[in-house]
Amino acid sequence: MKIKLDKAVVEFIPENPVETAELEALWIRMGNCVGDNKSLSPIGVFEPNGGEKVARFHIGGLTEAEAKAVPELTAPYDTDVYCVTCNKTVHVKKGEAVPLCCGKLMEILD
Repeated sequence: MKIKLDKAVVEFIPENPVETAELEALWIRMGNCVGDNKSLSPIGVFEPNGGEKVARFHIGGLTEAEAKAVPELTAPYDTDVYCVTCNKTVHVKKGEAVPLCCGKLMEILD
């Protein structure tokens, strides 16, 4: 995923179908034109030169129902998905919902 900064605007540019689907799920969770605005706030420290290269953000302004909701992610193509907790693998076809396992959405194998 490419990220571009232009003053106070951040652009996320997906580079493959999996990233497109994940960005769409984020967009749906963040993009509620009716109601309160949502915000992203950084969590912890981002260390690009060591440790885990992950930037984590908290989505502020979510209702309790929105925070508990699991975004529906559909498979962008026929693929296998796996659970990062128990390593279970399932095959899904293009357009099918990515299933939950161990309380989380399963990850799409590239």
